[in-house]
Amino acid sequence: MKLRRLSLQNFRQFRDEEIEFARSETNNVTVIHGSNGSGKTTLLNAFTWLLYEDVDFDTRPDRLASEGAMAGASPGDKVSVSVTLEFTHDGAEYTATRTAIYEKQSPTDFDGTLEDVTLAVEYDDGSGPTQLNNPGNVLSQIIPERLSELFFFDGEDIDELAGIDNQDRIQEAIQNIMGLTILERATRHLDTVAGRFESQVQESASEELRELIDEKQSIASDIKELERKKEDKERAIDRVRTEISDIEQKLERLDESAQLQENRREYREQKEKLEADVEEINSQIKATITEHGFIPLAMPLIRETADEIDQLREEGVIPSELSDDFLDSLLEAERCICGRDLEPDTGPYSQVSSLRGEVASDGVEQGSLRIVGHLRQFSDGHAAFFDEVDALIERRQEKHEEIDELVELIDEISTELQGLEGTTPEGESISDLEAERERKEEEKDQLIGDKGGIDEKISTREEEIEQLEDAISDQRDEREETRLAQRRQQAAEQVKAEISSTFETLKDRVRNWSNQVVNETFGEIASKDLEAEITDDFELKIWQSVHDDRVEVDKSTGERQIASLAFVGSLVKIARKRYEDDSSTEYFTGGIYPLVMDSPFGALDKDHRREVSRILPELATQVVVFATDSQWEGPVEEEMRDIAGKQYWLDFDEGDGGDSSPQTQIKADQIVTAGD
Repeated sequence: MKLRRLSLQNFRQFRDEEIEFARSETNNVTVIHGSNGSGKTTLLNAFTWLLYEDVDFDTRPDRLASEGAMAGASPGDKVSVSVTLEFTHDGAEYTATRTAIYEKQSPTDFDGTLEDVTLAVEYDDGSGPTQLNNPGNVLSQIIPERLSELFFFDGEDIDELAGIDNQDRIQEAIQNIMGLTILERATRHLDTVAGRFESQVQESASEELRELIDEKQSIASDIKELERKKEDKERAIDRVRTEISDIEQKLERLDESAQLQENRREYREQKEKLEADVEEINSQIKATITEHGFIPLAMPLIRETADEIDQLREEGVIPSELSDDFLDSLLEAERCICGRDLEPDTGPYSQVSSLRGEVASDGVEQGSLRIVGHLRQFSDGHAAFFDEVDALIERRQEKHEEIDELVELIDEISTELQGLEGTTPEGESISDLEAERERKEEEKDQLIGDKGGIDEKISTREEEIEQLEDAISDQRDEREETRLAQRRQQAAEQVKAEISSTFETLKDRVRNWSNQVVNETFGEIASKDLEAEITDDFELKIWQSVHDDRVEVDKSTGERQIASLAFVGSLVKIARKRYEDDSSTEYFTGGIYPLVMDSPFGALDKDHRREVSRILPELATQVVVFATDSQWEGPVEEEMRDIAGKQYWLDFDEGDGGDSSPQTQIKADQIVTAGD
């Protein structure tokens, strides 16, 4: 999709205006200058109203009709409001127009009553213009509404993507750009279908089967409630961890507490390494017990067997030579030394008889000696087993003692910090900050414990579900409608399981892909020692390299905005790559989309403005930027002046409250605005 021209008729303060967008590969940026309140946000909303009939205005969101047009109309007159967008897509020309008709009700009515809204899309692939019958679906297929906030956004709000508790928005954006929401909806739908079939089984089933299904549904409901509680705990844990990190970074910035905080960080890193060592030792102990743990249990029997063989040798029961006389005695008695019957014409009798006449250089006695030797080796293994386990336990104890020492040092630092009197520029004392950090640590530990308890309950209930499902599967109901509903339910559950597995695999693959592109884009904008990451939990985090280690940084509004811009830019790149791959891909073929941004520079310092300005043209094949004069001046203008294919200025006249109404004109020549 490439924008050509936007035309507005009586849309808010725009009476009859149009913008032609830059379209060349080297000059792909359109810049629209305007002071605050001049209409930049209105232009952004013009796109979303045209495409999806959706607007997001802070003031009077229902008033779309131009105040000037309504003022000039008489009661009963109809005022037409329209937005037209001309664009190209897949080699064809499109003209989309959404029109709303308002009727003026009284001389003082400047809002009007909405009478009708229509949408028309004209398509021309070179064979002549054609009116499309289903214009809404056509636009939705070209740029789905689920993607709208990724490509038409307010730069002053975009930083929220990198804020606390926004994992869901990150995950949803990734799923949207890759079309994975189709799979997610499919699993939800199949879950509903399976539940409906289960209800049908329940209605026609035997009393016993009905009771089993009732119990399963009750437990499934319990699990859903536990999952909701678990998610709440996880969000709370992430929130508290972020709050602790914020406090610690404040302490690092104060001269009085910086060294203590640095020491605490180092002690904590050492403690975490020791804890990892303890886990490794535990794994080694487990592996040793798994491989050799049977020896202590078998030792009494092993010793008893070895002693019995020795005794048999001493008593002559096991002879030193395997003589023919001895073999004849066994055959005559029809009983082997192992106790087996030796009946004539049987396999065992023939085997013993075949030994007659052979010279055994290594007789039974030697064999028995070898057996006793092997058994004695178990005694040696028994001692080695305990020696190895004892050594591992001793190492683990040493690690625990080192951990205890570090815990004491960390506690001493906390006590020392609570005795300091320094304050932050905001007036927060070091002692109060440390006391608050301690409270947050206790809160975090409590939340982690609560989450562990919930996990245990979920695991127990899931085991109960599995047992019930087995019991339900074992039930035999002779009624045809019950058997049919059971088969349908099982089929729906199997398909759901397959789709869920595919969904999780693709989601993780796309997260890794997005993470790579986000970090590349972020690295081109931010400081060299900073990197962005989409974590396994779909959080957008910023890390800093400190002493060969990564530390999560306290994200300022500007840094959050950069990270969020990098994230959106990465999704645009991914969509374009999938589109240009020219290969069959799962669920979503991608697309070429413009990027329309209102005030993307607002919270950035000059250095970051320069880097963002440099990278913006590379985020998409076509970029539209709204900026105030103060945002544009300096590094932004220096970087974008030569690549801006089109520039417009919004000339806003607020009217006099009498004969003239607020109105904005779009001019291609630079004007002097009245400030930001």
